[in-house]
Amino acid sequence: MAFVEKEAKDLRAYTTPRHYTASARSAMIHILAAKRRRDVRGILLPAYIGLSKVEGSGVFDPIRATGIPYGFYRVDGRLRPDLESLDVQLKSGRYQLVFLIHYFGLSQVDTEAFVDLCHRYGVRVIEDCAHTLLGGLGGKRLGTYGDYAIFSVHKSIASHDGGFFLDNRGDLGDFPLNADRRIASEALATLASTDVRAASEQRRRNYELVASWVRSLPGVELFFEHIPEYAVPLNCPIIVSEEKREALYFALIEAGILPTALYHTLIPEITPESFPDSLVVSNTILNLPTHPDIGQDDYARYEAVLHAAYDEVISA
Repeated sequence: MAFVEKEAKDLRAYTTPRHYTASARSAMIHILAAKRRRDVRGILLPAYIGLSKVEGSGVFDPIRATGIPYGFYRVDGRLRPDLESLDVQLKSGRYQLVFLIHYFGLSQVDTEAFVDLCHRYGVRVIEDCAHTLLGGLGGKRLGTYGDYAIFSVHKSIASHDGGFFLDNRGDLGDFPLNADRRIASEALATLASTDVRAASEQRRRNYELVASWVRSLPGVELFFEHIPEYAVPLNCPIIVSEEKREALYFALIEAGILPTALYHTLIPEITPESFPDSLVVSNTILNLPTHPDIGQDDYARYEAVLHAAYDEVISA
């Protein structure tokens, strides 16, 4: 009797718990709907969630859609979760899920310690990795700490949509993915044909270059004092005074550099009275582009435009 087949018959041991969806938002809705069916009575969210007139809120709209009761945990002026107040909220027993956002593709907290704290109370963690497609370039990657994780495809590669989620617990398999939440074939094909690692490495190099320019500008702060070795920031977030941020934003746009401000508008449920640090961040943050489309020929002009806009707005 043959005991070594000529071809593999079962490769399940080499698969990942990855499920492709139409978007990160679709992935979030699917996970929440599955947990809601299992009598999840509450979810805790970080107190820094934005709202767009065009796109709504990719984080908060799924909460509304699934009807799960929610609360917010505090973050500081660098979006680091307040673990002491989170501990108190977890002790209440009101929440069975916690949402952890890795803003700009980096973790603002010791992710393992954060997840361990939640698990101590039997609370599951969803990692939001929408700003990082690989979760990092090495080591233990973002998205592998929590019970579940959501990712966005189109934020990192040349695709109009697409996302996926990781079911690290393996307990969502009996909840089928609706047809309208599945990834489009075009997005999947684009992902398959993209060298994501090479694009991520270029994004990292672009971040380091832009960050070096920012360090020479008095009155402008890098949001991250240090970038971990394997991290890949989505862009280069900076902090500009509230009086100057909007003027710098439009000066850059006028000169052909298109920044963003994540999030310049918070959802109304996050009030200045309850979360003053969150409001400060939303009023002062600006995100400079560092995507891999920026080429060698663009660097000199980019740096010149940034310095000219700085001289016009900040140092004036």
